[in-house]
Amino acid sequence: MKGKPDKQAGAQSGVLTDPMDDILAAEARRVSFVRMQMLQMHPFWGYLLLQMKLVPAPSLESFAATDCLRHIWYNPFFTSHLSMAQLGFVLAHEVGHQIFASEDRRRGRSHYLWNCATDFAINRIVAEIENPARPGSPLYESPDGDIPGLGTVRILLDARWRGMIAEAIYEYLAAESLVPPVSITIHLSGADGEGFCVPNLTDHGGGIDIHLPENLSSEQRQELFDRLAGALETWQRQDGAGNIPGNLVREILDRGRPSVPWQRVFRQFAGQAVAKDDYSLCHPNKRYMEHDLLVPGLYSEKVGQVVVSLDTSGSMTEADLQAVAVELNALQAQAVDLTLIVADAQIQQVVGPDSIERFLKARKFRGGGGTDHRPVFDWIRDARLRPDLFVGLTDLQTCLPDRRPPFPVLWVVPAASRATAPWGRVIRVNT
Repeated sequence: MKGKPDKQAGAQSGVLTDPMDDILAAEARRVSFVRMQMLQMHPFWGYLLLQMKLVPAPSLESFAATDCLRHIWYNPFFTSHLSMAQLGFVLAHEVGHQIFASEDRRRGRSHYLWNCATDFAINRIVAEIENPARPGSPLYESPDGDIPGLGTVRILLDARWRGMIAEAIYEYLAAESLVPPVSITIHLSGADGEGFCVPNLTDHGGGIDIHLPENLSSEQRQELFDRLAGALETWQRQDGAGNIPGNLVREILDRGRPSVPWQRVFRQFAGQAVAKDDYSLCHPNKRYMEHDLLVPGLYSEKVGQVVVSLDTSGSMTEADLQAVAVELNALQAQAVDLTLIVADAQIQQVVGPDSIERFLKARKFRGGGGTDHRPVFDWIRDARLRPDLFVGLTDLQTCLPDRRPPFPVLWVVPAASRATAPWGRVIRVNT
């Protein structure tokens, strides 16, 4: 698609210019303008767009492509035929994939049908983003129509799916037995200019973008959550200006929030689970209250010695381990003395209190085999520990000692697991 040098235009300056360079420069300016407009009018969306690297990709067979995390590629030859409102629609659509963590939520579903479902859900929301200057009217326009070199564009926008999440739309689409288009191979370059190829990609052909399949690591999930939290903070500082999809604020906060209310759980255990190292009248000694005497009681917001076992066996999914990392962060904040044992069928690593924070930041979970908790309890016995509480982060597909240990035991288990334990308390959490 590279044009010939425009000699007439370059004669005046004495330098030959390439029409392609002009298009690239013009589209870069337009993309930058839309980005700033979005930041001003809708700070939540604009903040997220600012975190993405926007890379021109003249070989792209669509308006845009995204990895749903760090990059947005756009074809300047195609986007140059769009109005500013239509270009805004395309960029807001790509931001939507970040907001809803599209690739992270796919969970083994058909790549083709999931792409369709997420686009239907996102396009409906983008189409209803309000223009602050004209309340009640949309800010962005659907880029339907004939585009030179791209053909007729029909984006995935259907009133039937209004208010529905992608998972629900997927079930309807799966029942319709849709036939995917022919697989394609795309060539792109990163922000550093290094090229790469994505072969045999079954895309939906929906007109706006191409989704690159990504299996997000724990670090990438945390990066995405931190970015969403930053966008939310920016939005709040701007007094809630602009559109945010319904219930999204709560969803963002919940992604990085522990499922287990640890303070409450600890209080429900026996008294030895609480480190009583100070006196407070806010927590009076109940033994004296029946005699109308108000005597300060020993109280602490933290827990005493806690031993945590982290199951890194092959049966624990990436999503399970991500949820575990969140719970570990919360546990660390509550415990006075926390020891972490990383294990599958054998102990892989023991992390002391001084190294917990560094371990959580690294998120390098060793293991991957079967599961056996007997070495864990043997280690606790041999180390002569008598913890105030033992917490097992596991799916309970494991072997346990025949005898119950002489300290309270709490199992934190993914909700999808139906396994039970012969002793100890089991709490099931969503991942």
